[in-house]
Amino acid sequence: GNYLLEGKKPSRGLAVARMTAHITYLSQPALHRKFGRKLQNRGAITYSFDHDFQIESYLRHQGKSFVDRFDANSYLYITRAMDYFDLSADSEGRLGEAFVGCKTRFCVISFSSDWCFTTAESRQLAHALNASSCNVSCVEIESDKGHDAFLLDEPDFHMVLSGFIEGAAEIRGLK
Repeated sequence: GNYLLEGKKPSRGLAVARMTAHITYLSQPALHRKFGRKLQNRGAITYSFDHDFQIESYLRHQGKSFVDRFDANSYLYITRAMDYFDLSADSEGRLGEAFVGCKTRFCVISFSSDWCFTTAESRQLAHALNASSCNVSCVEIESDKGHDAFLLDEPDFHMVLSGFIEGAAEIRGLK
């Protein structure tokens, strides 16, 4: 974290961290559909440490573009914040108690192929919300696009989210 004082940017390490993380944002079927074992600008495997496959080229591009957009320390702080975040910490591990008295409507959406935030965890959250008498709906969307599915064209996601927002607008008299 003290690289600024040394005048060195940890570009390679940050790029590798991003490449590794990026694999978890996509599902295995999505990666296979998009890349398979297609070669990158060559007719045969070279058996070198160069990038023979399109997936390698893609991941290297993701790593490099990330280094250009993110400071390594911000990445450290974001990942640490995710590690430390515990919604039930103030209620002695009882997640439902974190929502007692909450008047907000909740829509918990998960994607079947998301490895970062699994459907099982989303259901656990929905159960905790129900246990606190919260107004909650929970839906799992079938998708092979992994964690990034919410960023992509997923008609079922857009339909569920639009329905939830329109319902909330109606309840508040905004529609």
